[in-house]
Amino acid sequence: MNKTSLLSCDQLLDIFSSSHIATAIYTTDDLIIEAVTDAMLAFWGKGREVVGLPLRQAIPELVGQPFIDQMRNALASGVTYKSTDTPAQLLIDGELSTFYYDYEYRPIRNADGDIYCLIHYATDVTDRVIGQQAILLERESRQKWEREQELNEELAASNEELASANEELAATNEELFQTQQQLNDLNNDLEARVAERTQDLEESESRLRYMIDDAPVAIAIFNGRDLVIEAANQYMLRIWGKNTEVIGKPLLQANPELEGQSFIPLMLDVFDTGEAFEGKEVKGLMDHHGELREIFTNFTYKPLKDENGKVYSLMVVAHEVTEQVLARRAVEAARYRLEAMVTTTPVAMTILHGRDLIIEQANAAMYQIWQRDAGMTLGKKLVDVFPELIGQPFPDLLANVFDTGKPVSFPELPVTIGLTDGTSKEIFVNFSYDPIFTKAGEVESILASVIDVTASVTARRELELSEQQLQASTEELAAANEELTAINEEMVASNEELISTQDHLHATIEMLNDSQERFSFLLNSIPQQVWTADTEGAIDYVNDIVCDDFGFEMNEIIGQGWQNFIHPDDLPKALEKWVQALNTGTEYVVEFRLRFADGVYHWHLARAKPLVENDKIQLWIGTNTNIELQKNNEQKKDEFLSIASHELKTPLTSIKAFNQLIRRGTIPDTLAGFAQKSADHIQRLEKLIADLLDVTKMNSGKLEYTMQPFSFKKMLTDSVENIQHFSGTHQIILQNAVDLEFTGDHFRLEQVLNNFLTNAVKYSPKGERVIIDSQVNDNEIIVSVQDFGIGISQSHIDKLFDRYYRVDNTSMRFEGLGLGLFISSEILKRHQGRVWIESEPDKGSTFYFSLPIVQAEHGGAQMDLSVKGIDIAVNENN
Repeated sequence: MNKTSLLSCDQLLDIFSSSHIATAIYTTDDLIIEAVTDAMLAFWGKGREVVGLPLRQAIPELVGQPFIDQMRNALASGVTYKSTDTPAQLLIDGELSTFYYDYEYRPIRNADGDIYCLIHYATDVTDRVIGQQAILLERESRQKWEREQELNEELAASNEELASANEELAATNEELFQTQQQLNDLNNDLEARVAERTQDLEESESRLRYMIDDAPVAIAIFNGRDLVIEAANQYMLRIWGKNTEVIGKPLLQANPELEGQSFIPLMLDVFDTGEAFEGKEVKGLMDHHGELREIFTNFTYKPLKDENGKVYSLMVVAHEVTEQVLARRAVEAARYRLEAMVTTTPVAMTILHGRDLIIEQANAAMYQIWQRDAGMTLGKKLVDVFPELIGQPFPDLLANVFDTGKPVSFPELPVTIGLTDGTSKEIFVNFSYDPIFTKAGEVESILASVIDVTASVTARRELELSEQQLQASTEELAAANEELTAINEEMVASNEELISTQDHLHATIEMLNDSQERFSFLLNSIPQQVWTADTEGAIDYVNDIVCDDFGFEMNEIIGQGWQNFIHPDDLPKALEKWVQALNTGTEYVVEFRLRFADGVYHWHLARAKPLVENDKIQLWIGTNTNIELQKNNEQKKDEFLSIASHELKTPLTSIKAFNQLIRRGTIPDTLAGFAQKSADHIQRLEKLIADLLDVTKMNSGKLEYTMQPFSFKKMLTDSVENIQHFSGTHQIILQNAVDLEFTGDHFRLEQVLNNFLTNAVKYSPKGERVIIDSQVNDNEIIVSVQDFGIGISQSHIDKLFDRYYRVDNTSMRFEGLGLGLFISSEILKRHQGRVWIESEPDKGSTFYFSLPIVQAEHGGAQMDLSVKGIDIAVNENN
């Protein structure tokens, strides 16, 4: 492919100066000679010392001749002036001689239409004019000859002596005729040459003007040590951020921001020494519309000298390379950060080349898993380093990746690693094999990523063993153990999400493998907080996840450090471990709470490792993984176990005490009372266990409903009588009982009503009455239970129907597992009903539920929880 090279300053100057077309450029009314070709200097009989002088001073013999006035008229009027065969008196070698010229004075305008210089083209036609004059002389001689011939013919008879003279004249005439022919040929040749030179002059003018003004490099000419801007093309004006108004001004006046920068001292040094200077990627600040803009340029300062070697002007040729410099710096920074991240990331990585699985590269985390260093592994076959892999599934999996080009990954796979001392150990890993393709689409290498999850697997197995022991110790807590298992499954799901995150990271690495610019996206594609710190421990980079979580820009977070975001209770431990890691160069691992933009703290696991080069730490790279879900699950598990143990222990203790009294009792009248109280506690225990079993059945979809017609009024009265029987402190008042036959599960709906009534009694210890009401409205039965107790604040209302939720968990003021309202809401949803609450703290609460009189044939309902204008929609599909 052909490449087009840009002309340098010297090349442009040489082209202009050595042109065979006589050309000169003048500026101002004084006709200052700004540039001139060697051909024009030859016409004038002068050297380059005349450049920069007024024309009348440089060529004083022109004073009194018409040329200077013609030039000024052309500059003033803007009209090109042409003339041909014009004589001019010029002093050549000390002698004033006459020459003849065809010439043209052409004014040149800028982009605004203003005339800023005059171009003078000239062609020496002295030979042509003299030839024409010779032709005229020849014609006159011919006319004289003809007259003389007539005289000779008249005198022929009288003077024979003139015959010889006539013969000589004839010979002369022949010579004159030949001379005339030669002059005619010469004139034709001169006219052709003039026409050719005129065309060349026009083409050269166009090329020169295009090359200078529209050249793909910045060009400017400065006059004198004041560096007056004599000319500047469009490229140079764009770099300066200026227009043509700066022409004629000193450089420092036109661009005052150059004060204190290196450019002007360098130009003055070139002006003083006469030696050119070349700059590469030199930084500068230019004022563009009132804003300083940082630029980088490659430039050449070329001195322009007269015949005596004295510098009279400077030519500058420059090219802006700001984008290239900034792009290169960005690529270098991205490459360094990427290499640092891959080398020090806690995820173990290695590249296996070819089907022989040659270990091409590995990071520190992988060496730690291998228990080997680079000298023991790099450049060797994987099976030679780890012969114990023969017979394990990994070689076949790697071969399959080469065959199919598809990545593979497995979680928590057991691996046997042979140690250097001859022993071996079994670890559990999450791993993935991702193919690396050539440009031809063939698998060249494999990126193996490994996460050691031995500690997590061991901890989970220990947790499972503890759960089994707990289940064996008490059959009554079977449902609770199932719930704990569900919580643990959520933790496993969270772990699998982390595995998926790592898979996403490897896929991203593969996708961004060939693009340095896209590699910088890798840090932000990780759904974790990623950061780096210098050798002193100061944070110098955070990814977008950190900025989004904290609500600050990167520079603000770097300036504040972690101290402003870590919970005060966690900060001392975090700082102690960080200082220890910095002093020892070991891995940094700590758990702490970080404050997000909304002011809420979230638990995170922080890990960081140092990047070591030449036995020296270069930087630290770390991640903060959000473990809030795991922490919450652990807290919920602990809270539930505490509540369950308390609630189950209380009736069991009472039953045990009453049984001991019964065995020791000697008064028959008291035995019946002890037995009744023991039965009451057994009923309470059965109620707790039944609630747990109901929740378990609901979660598994096995809770059965018997839909049959029954008397809704009888259900209301039976429930009131039942609760009134057990409550000696409250009066249960049934204001209105709708009398209709309703189709539903009589037992489950009575369970809902009993739950609402017992809660009304339990949470109104100082109240004396509970009011129950029912009515039919728009094909719905609406039932309300009103108490006059402690009430519920608005912040708790929308959570009351959550599983295990208790308004007062910590004080244990009221008994119960927090399952009653959850079970009631599920039963009402199964009957396509609604439930809502109206409450005011310290005044009491009213619980409402409604049931449609005409129900849908299929399961599934939508329940609206409306709390004084706050609607919470819960969609269920059974």
